[in-house]
Amino acid sequence: MPRLHFPKISLRFYGSLLVVALIFLALDTGSFLLRHGLPDTPRRRTLGRRWLGFMARLTVGYLGRVGILDCNLQALKPLQHEKGLILVANHPSRLDSLILASALPGMVCVTKASIWERPTLGSTLRTAGYPRHDTLLRLLGPATTSLHEGCQLLLFPEGTRSRAGEAPSAFQAGFAAIAQRTRAAVQPILIETTSPYLSQGWPFYKQPPLPMRYSVSLPPRFSAPARDEASGRTLVDAVERIFQTATR
Repeated sequence: MPRLHFPKISLRFYGSLLVVALIFLALDTGSFLLRHGLPDTPRRRTLGRRWLGFMARLTVGYLGRVGILDCNLQALKPLQHEKGLILVANHPSRLDSLILASALPGMVCVTKASIWERPTLGSTLRTAGYPRHDTLLRLLGPATTSLHEGCQLLLFPEGTRSRAGEAPSAFQAGFAAIAQRTRAAVQPILIETTSPYLSQGWPFYKQPPLPMRYSVSLPPRFSAPARDEASGRTLVDAVERIFQTATR
């Protein structure tokens, strides 16, 4: 009988998926203990973010050591200790928020209601104070609270992941409305990757070319716009042009 052959790289990739699953199990367990051991206060949310950030760094570090992921996040270092800042990023992969959380310990990410309500990962995000997004009106309050607590608020204004090789979708104006209400500055973050993994339509179990390479850069920052519709629209258009130009 011929011997079955399993490529090393496949064993490395699928073995890493198992390790990451175990890390996420530990993440949810720690969040469960925080959620049931402390009342819902800014202190608990801070501890939840620190725990999530630690586990994100552990995940990204592990994937880097085994040759699955190659991340250049040096551009984010100046942001690590800034507070009350709105971050706006393109969204090429499900890995985006994990990678950014590994480098920005004070970050919270606006999260789709369908993810926020999940009993596993969603409960961890709720413990860390990640705002839920189903409508802009319901988002404004939690987003304002996060910024007042000194968090960096991350939004993906495309509203969903882009498809590999395609330009970003049209931007939604929610981040501009939050900036107008809170008077917070807006810092674009450009995420660049050659990997299609976990882009729109790519399942988590399908192996991509390895290593998956990610890098980030910081385009110019924008001050909070005036509280009128034209100023908000101008900000959205300016940020959208940055990403469209960079991804052509």
